[in-house]
Amino acid sequence: MRLHSSRSRRFKSIRNTLTALVVAMSVGGCAIVAVTAVAVVGIDVARDRRGASIYWDDNKTERRLAGAIDDQVKNENVSVTVYNGVTLLTGEVPDQRDIDSIIDLAKADEGVRQVINRLELAGSTNMTSRANDSWLTAKVKTAIAASDADSTRIKVVTERANVYLMGLVTPKEAEDAVNATRTVTGVVRVIKVFEYIETT
Repeated sequence: MRLHSSRSRRFKSIRNTLTALVVAMSVGGCAIVAVTAVAVVGIDVARDRRGASIYWDDNKTERRLAGAIDDQVKNENVSVTVYNGVTLLTGEVPDQRDIDSIIDLAKADEGVRQVINRLELAGSTNMTSRANDSWLTAKVKTAIAASDADSTRIKVVTERANVYLMGLVTPKEAEDAVNATRTVTGVVRVIKVFEYIETT
């Protein structure tokens, strides 16, 4: 009986501690997450070769174009990625006419300098495939971070295990990033969408 009572007290203590943590997180968690997110974005902008103005313009273009595509085209799975005005379209669309419409929308957007179409004429991938793409993206970013390339200057997009690498990089940085990506198990193909800069 004493053993049961002792276990009960320990359980109650642990439960109370966890409850306190949950309450503390629910009260202050949003602020912590918000501060952390702002700090990470600040680091990204500071390290990004595009400069703050183009960085934010690209983000606005992504949101604007994704919204326009969603309004006009149904039953699609399209990802819009914009880097320095270069717009990468990936995903699946079941109708060629809709693919043509999406490309036209992208070309007409004021924030787009160049459109790279990698849309496939097919039905949408399932949740398992998309989860695998997200997992591969995380692994590729980790691999690049462990290489000589600066991972904060490289954008990684994965679609059906095909990995697209974007960024303003030197030829050496591109080579390091590609080599790191090729070491990741599960990657089917590496596609370079880099813009090259002169080495200094």
